[in-house]
Amino acid sequence: MSDSNPQFSSARSVTIQGPGLIAQILAIIIFLAIVAVLFIFIVPLAIVLLFIGLMVYAWFRIKFAFRRARDPNGPLDGRRNVRVVERDD
Repeated sequence: MSDSNPQFSSARSVTIQGPGLIAQILAIIIFLAIVAVLFIFIVPLAIVLLFIGLMVYAWFRIKFAFRRARDPNGPLDGRRNVRVVERDD
């Protein structure tokens, strides 16, 4: 047996190939479709929820302001000063 022509070779060449061109194009199309769905549905939904949140915040601030105005000694209290005694002389 000679070393110039071995029966079994332990050195084998293995090439690793990535995805094909069609698979890459398909992956890009799917990615762009997902991004489009996000921009079409999620972004307007976030804007609407932000608007609703601001309106609820404004509603509670206005409600709190009126409640505070009707508190004792507030500008809309409506009570008379009970400490003043009016006497007939």
